[in-house]
Amino acid sequence: MYLKRLELHGFKSFAHKTVLNFDPGMTAVVGPNGSGKSNVADAIRWVMGEQSLKLLRGKKSEDVIFAGSDKKSKLSLAEVSLTFDNRDHKIPLEYSEVEFRRRLFRNGESEYLINNQHSRLLDITDALMRSGFGATNYAVISQGTIDQMIMAGPAEIKNLIEEASGVKPYYIKREKTLRRLEQTEENLARVSELAAEIEPRLRSLKRQAKRMEEREAVAAELALLQLEFYGSQFFVLETDLKAVTDRLGIKVGIIAKLEKEILSFEKTLEKEEQQSGSADNFLDQLDKHLKDLEEKRLMLAERLAEIKGKLRVESPVVRDFSKFQHEFEKILAALQSDNIEEVKKRLKDLVFQFGQSKNDELSKQKLALTLELEQIIKDMEEQKSVRNKLLAEEKQKKSFLTDEEKKFRAKNLELITIKDELNLILIEKAKLDTRLENLIRESKEALKGRFDELSQYKKVQFSSDLVNRISKLKHQLELAGGVDESTLNEYKETAERFDYLTTQSKDLTSAVADLKSVIDELDQIIKKQFDQAFEKISSKFVEYFRILFNGGRSVMTLMKSQADADSDADETDKEMPTIDGLRNKKTGPEIVGIEIKATPPGKKLASIAALSGGERALTAIALLCSMLAAYPSPFVVLDEVDAALDEANSVRFAKILGTLVHQTQFITITHNRETMRQAHTLYGVTMSDEGISKILSIKLEKAEAMAE
Repeated sequence: MYLKRLELHGFKSFAHKTVLNFDPGMTAVVGPNGSGKSNVADAIRWVMGEQSLKLLRGKKSEDVIFAGSDKKSKLSLAEVSLTFDNRDHKIPLEYSEVEFRRRLFRNGESEYLINNQHSRLLDITDALMRSGFGATNYAVISQGTIDQMIMAGPAEIKNLIEEASGVKPYYIKREKTLRRLEQTEENLARVSELAAEIEPRLRSLKRQAKRMEEREAVAAELALLQLEFYGSQFFVLETDLKAVTDRLGIKVGIIAKLEKEILSFEKTLEKEEQQSGSADNFLDQLDKHLKDLEEKRLMLAERLAEIKGKLRVESPVVRDFSKFQHEFEKILAALQSDNIEEVKKRLKDLVFQFGQSKNDELSKQKLALTLELEQIIKDMEEQKSVRNKLLAEEKQKKSFLTDEEKKFRAKNLELITIKDELNLILIEKAKLDTRLENLIRESKEALKGRFDELSQYKKVQFSSDLVNRISKLKHQLELAGGVDESTLNEYKETAERFDYLTTQSKDLTSAVADLKSVIDELDQIIKKQFDQAFEKISSKFVEYFRILFNGGRSVMTLMKSQADADSDADETDKEMPTIDGLRNKKTGPEIVGIEIKATPPGKKLASIAALSGGERALTAIALLCSMLAAYPSPFVVLDEVDAALDEANSVRFAKILGTLVHQTQFITITHNRETMRQAHTLYGVTMSDEGISKILSIKLEKAEAMAE
């Protein structure tokens, strides 16, 4: 990975869009003072997320925007982008080329973009840190800050070495873990306080709940006994009710049968009465008809007597009439219903025996009347026979109807008796129904929600002491008092809350232990990596110091806090340290800084403050080169760090840079010819009359070829 391109637009003196392309190795940026060379370093520092206006040589944020000149108006925004070749994916993004872009508008709004996607400053700094850049203080070193690398004090030197060795992310992770640990312990303390606060109330509620549980046990036993009691009561009552219902059904069946029979009797009697009425009418008509026949017979007898008188007067009687009359009356006296034909024959013989009248007409009338009289007599006999027969049938029917009426009355009497019995059964059933309703109501009040379970106990026969046991249990419940649902609910809620807090306390305690374990691991990693870095860098520092000073001696020593130094001799087992203790606790004594002592050739060993400005610059350069040699950075911007070096030291410095360009890309802003000689590309910065910086570039290899 290396820096491929820098684009500036509206940043400080670069009003126009300016592009600087870079290759691996060393690139030098040269130009007269005030032309805007250092603005290149500021632009790189700014786009990498620098927020310090002092380091950017400004007083307010809008100072990085081109402020205008006599010939050019000010711009409304500043924009800088860095493009990296990321084919080795050291920047943890899925791109072979990564561009970081920053914009600032004059109204104060700002934007950060990664490959033209809006991002946060945190995303840019995190990506750069994970790729090995560290912070901008190490990636961009200016003339004003080179001395500060060693003059800022042991603590700052220690920070530089930590940054170079890559332990800064572990420190950041450790700090985050410490904050999480602090929050976790605060939460644990709050949880413990809450648990301690509600525990006494929970104990009190638990005692009450226990009493209520005992009461519930009594209530449960009472409910079971009541189920047995009411179940047996229901069984007996329902058995009696079923028996009554069965009897009622039988009586209803008998009544239905009797009513059906009575209805049949009524229909039969009605039919017979109708038939008897018809027979009576027929007898009346028959009697009337007989009466008419009798009247007609009498009338014919009178006419026949009249004709006989006339025949006696008008016709001589051949024979003795008195004898004829005697025989005639004798024959008539013998007349019966079954000898009519015989009487007729005898009358004809009698008439022929005594002779005929002289008057034929009268004889004919007599004969006709005699025949008609005979027919009437015959009809009368037939009518009398029919009448006698009807009378006999009527007599028989009346006897039958009398028997049926007796049966009818008997059935009616039986029906009345059965209905009386039915009423008694209905009264008995009503009483049982009332008792059942009362039992249902009473059992529902007693059993409440368990009423539906009664069906399982309806055949249970309870013991003789069941009533006494139920009475005792009811008395116990009265002594225990009622169930306070609010207390039970409060107990459940408090118990759940306490269990939750207890669980949370265990989880938080485990989390505290885990976080402390993580901190211990980070401390071990930090110590191990820092010790390795200190050993490498201190060794390289001694080497580069001798090269730059052409001899001399230098040493880097670790500085420990006085408290840690005092405690080294007395390390015993102690309680778990607090957050503040952990924040400062590391594996072993705390390193508070790194002290550098340097002795140029011909001088005594002295502190950094005793060195001259040039000596301090060389010492700082030796430290910088030792860090780059031990832990190469992808690229470094050196802004006139060699300004204070003489020609001999410049040569040595340039040679050292030449040995490092294979592992670190250098962009040097310099006036030094030896430094320029190590570069493969030169960018010249000029300032036009408009106050705008412009860039010229040249490849030294091409320039040398052209010069030859």
